Amino acid sequence: MDKLTVSERFKRAVGDYEKVFQSGKRHDSLEFQNELVCVIKEFQLIVQLVESLSLFSDNESISELNTAYMPYLNLWFYLANLFSRLLLSDGRISIDNKADFLNSAKDYVIAFLSNVCNYDLLTKIQKQKLRMMQKGEEIVLAPQAKRSEKIENFRKEQALKSKIDVFHQLKNKMDGDKIIEDEMDGGEIVEDETIREMYLDQLQLNILKAFDLFEQISMELQVLLNRPKIQQLDNSHQEVKKSQDPTGYTPNVETNPFSKNRKISDLIDNRGKVLQPFIITNNNKRQELQQRVFGTGQVLPSMSVEEYLDYELANGKLMKEEVKKGNAGVGDDDDEEEDSENDEAQLEKRRWDDWKDENPKGSGNTKGNIG
Repeated sequence: MDKLTVSERFKRAVGDYEKVFQSGKRHDSLEFQNELVCVIKEFQLIVQLVESLSLFSDNESISELNTAYMPYLNLWFYLANLFSRLLLSDGRISIDNKADFLNSAKDYVIAFLSNVCNYDLLTKIQKQKLRMMQKGEEIVLAPQAKRSEKIENFRKEQALKSKIDVFHQLKNKMDGDKIIEDEMDGGEIVEDETIREMYLDQLQLNILKAFDLFEQISMELQVLLNRPKIQQLDNSHQEVKKSQDPTGYTPNVETNPFSKNRKISDLIDNRGKVLQPFIITNNNKRQELQQRVFGTGQVLPSMSVEEYLDYELANGKLMKEEVKKGNAGVGDDDDEEEDSENDEAQLEKRRWDDWKDENPKGSGNTKGNIG
């Protein structure tokens, strides 16, 4: 490794960087974290070499920058992406130092965007965001504007990725290092411009990713800041328990209740402290608890609508439609007989009234006692 040039070390480091993220390993695994640390150390060494060589200047434009130097502008973005996934500290994977690693990643993102801003590769809106990021201010956008921005950035990323893939296929067919280092003729100038355009597209793609990475880091830091300290909570809980009961009684299970060959000493100690909690209940209560746990939480119907109607019919609470139709004639005959009896009574009353009109009271008294 000591005999390699800066260009060769950078190419090897970029290859290791891509292998790490394409390996498919769990990010919280020790193997992944060790590979991550190795790539970070290599990139940090290359950054020191690049800074010592003073490859970049604030007083030059992107057109004045040597084509061979352009890929080194991505160094700070690679380091930001690596530090955002770092969990290993002192040979141990822990989330306690995650906030420090994320803050380092934010610094690398700002450094990367500041370098490309010096070469006027940022848009007006991106420059405004960078100034806010440098001041530590929060970037707040309306939901609709944020959604539109994400859609537009996604489209740009897809277009840049497709162009870079085409350029990589073209670059594999030619010796790019020789074209840059050797004196170029007319045909080789076109190839150099093609490689330069590919490097610019790669920078533009990483710029879009850098802003998204900064937003993700800020959100993750906010979550970590609001995360409760587990150890502190446990200690405070134990102190409260001790203050409430000086004997040190605790209802927590201190032995495995499902272990074999249990003895009475496994359930209760000589001081009477219960080592295994238990519940005294009857079978009905136990069934009720099981229904609450394994049931649906509500009373479900025990029969369908058709079954309910059959049950009602069998118990005489409903009458079938055929029965009503069959008894319809009997009911009609009864009604007709009742109507005929009523008519006879009415006629009898009318005859009696007519007779009384024709035979007034006392008209049959021959002795003249007509009152």
